[in-house]
Amino acid sequence: MNQQFVPAPDAEPDDEIDLLALLGTLWRGKWIVLMAAVLSMVLGGVYAFRLTVPLYPATVTVALNAQQQQVITDIESILGGGAWDNVAINTELEVLRSRELVGQLVDRLDLTSDPEFNAALRVRTRFDNLRAAVLAPLQGGPAEEVTSSVRDEVIDTLLQRISATSVRSSLALTISVTTTEPAKSVRIANALAEIYIENQILVKLEALTRATAFLSTRTVELRENLEDVEGQLAAFSEQAEMISPEVLVAQGIQLRELRTRIREQEVRATDMRARLETLQMLQSQQDVEGFILAADEFRLTRSLTQFRNGRISEAELNAQLDDYLDQLASDALRNEQQVAALENAEQELSARIQRQSEELIALQQLEREAEAARLLYENFFTRLQETNVQQGLEVADSRIISEAVPRPASSPRKTVIVALSALLGVMLGGGFVLLREMRFAGFRTSDELRQHTHRTVLASVPVIPAKDRQATLRYLSDKPNSIVAEAIRNLRTSVLMSDIDAPPRVIMITSSVPGEGKTTLALSLSRIMTGMGKKVLLIEADIRRRTFKEYFDTDASVSLLDLLLGNVKPEDVDPFVPDVGFDVLTGSKSDVNATDLFTSEKFASLMADLRTGYDYIIIDTPPVLAVPDARVIGSHADAIIYGVAWDRTTKTQVRQGLDMLDSVGLTITGLVLSQVDQRKMRAYGYGGQYGYDADGSKYYDQ
Repeated sequence: MNQQFVPAPDAEPDDEIDLLALLGTLWRGKWIVLMAAVLSMVLGGVYAFRLTVPLYPATVTVALNAQQQQVITDIESILGGGAWDNVAINTELEVLRSRELVGQLVDRLDLTSDPEFNAALRVRTRFDNLRAAVLAPLQGGPAEEVTSSVRDEVIDTLLQRISATSVRSSLALTISVTTTEPAKSVRIANALAEIYIENQILVKLEALTRATAFLSTRTVELRENLEDVEGQLAAFSEQAEMISPEVLVAQGIQLRELRTRIREQEVRATDMRARLETLQMLQSQQDVEGFILAADEFRLTRSLTQFRNGRISEAELNAQLDDYLDQLASDALRNEQQVAALENAEQELSARIQRQSEELIALQQLEREAEAARLLYENFFTRLQETNVQQGLEVADSRIISEAVPRPASSPRKTVIVALSALLGVMLGGGFVLLREMRFAGFRTSDELRQHTHRTVLASVPVIPAKDRQATLRYLSDKPNSIVAEAIRNLRTSVLMSDIDAPPRVIMITSSVPGEGKTTLALSLSRIMTGMGKKVLLIEADIRRRTFKEYFDTDASVSLLDLLLGNVKPEDVDPFVPDVGFDVLTGSKSDVNATDLFTSEKFASLMADLRTGYDYIIIDTPPVLAVPDARVIGSHADAIIYGVAWDRTTKTQVRQGLDMLDSVGLTITGLVLSQVDQRKMRAYGYGGQYGYDADGSKYYDQ
């Protein structure tokens, strides 16, 4: 069959977002977005006005002391304190909300007896009783474990009610506590500030004791470690073959230059080998002129001229070509040997650099360890002398500057909750609409089909407004100037002009899966072809389903199988079907496999005979992904039309179907986007995509 031109793939789409398309998608799903917003706003209102409990805040302010009482100016490195920076302030904020301090707060105020923090003391619902009964066997154990678990839950609950922040550009910290009672919030906030200050003094006392014991032990260990590291450094210096960093740098430069030479030599070897293979292929094809043109050798060009002038024989010319190939093969082998030699040298130099680098790194590491051990020993010895001076001078690093007082309720912020709920509903609804659009895997425009498949789209055919398949043919007869008819004529023009020098006469129509309108397309195209005054034959090659009987009465029609099996002779039958107005060969039930029939010599012979008697032959084949019939029949067709159902056939189905046809060497003339629903197209925002419009056009019958 004729090879059809396949357009180059479109440029890859950029990553820019089409805002108009995005807004169009959201506008199509506006009712979903609106319903989501209303529902979310109602739920937010119920939560804000019915379900939430008012919460009352209380805030206490603590100031960090700018001056620390340290007899030894560097003792803060051991005991903490000293100048306050952002890191230190943030650390204090974490200390305020630590489980240790909050646990002390729970014990001091006996918050385990407060139902607000202890869920076990609240009034239980039926669901709570049922959950307690189910979890009771899992929570069994000693009373101490149960009590500890309750305390941990109270701490967790209280931590959610406490927040600590720093006042900007100051050393002040604010501690905020929120509960359901104003007085309770005040009591908890003030108590936490007091525990925090007490904890600072206690921590310093404990730190001083631990520091003294630690420094005494650690100083001895560091002295022994220093002596051991210095011994290792001396031993390694005597054994290792040392090399300076400058020499390593020079060797690294040499290695880079060697690798550059290897890459250059590899490129030359690859080019020479590719050139040799190309010339060998041209010589095997006996393409002397192509050989000499690819070789670009003036001596061979001169020999070709001499051969044309009859000055040398063809054998002499071929001998010169063989000599040139032998010389080129020898050069290629020599280049490859040079690459191998350079690679061996590179490996040896790289191994030497690696070994010397490791020795140098090891020496430098030992030197750093020795210096670090010496400095660490001296520092710890000095600290040990300083700790004894600090005894008895521990004071808190902070003080309370503003105690908590009762405040009005801070939550819930009902208006904000309702507004945010509505916004969340809009976001969720919009997200659902966009996600639904992203998951769409079909095609809605010919541009989408062309960009995805990189194939020519011959036409886009609207869906025929008929109640059943028999009414489809009547529609084409009653409305010869309808949009559908003009779309089929557009398809006819595209197919016939796909190869101007040799217009196709045998046209095969197929698709990916059943139900994509290929049979309707075949019948419509046959009728339009008949309108040109041409003799047209439509063949129902989908003999497994035999759908022609749903369009017209096939009882009196000629069976394709009868002709193939020799039951009747072509000259003894008349395949003309008055209901459709052209010749038809219909399918019929057979015990013989359909694929075997179409691969037989009888089918090939029949197609050759039919070509002599008809101007155009249109073959309606089964879907490509269902059975292999279409791939077999395609070898007898001059043009292949591939139908894709609008808004239904998935990209995966189209890709797999086209790949299966490509696998047997069949070239697709073009694709047709069939069953286009123009009403839905306008609803999707694609109105006027195809150059005709069902509402406003004056050129078509409505």
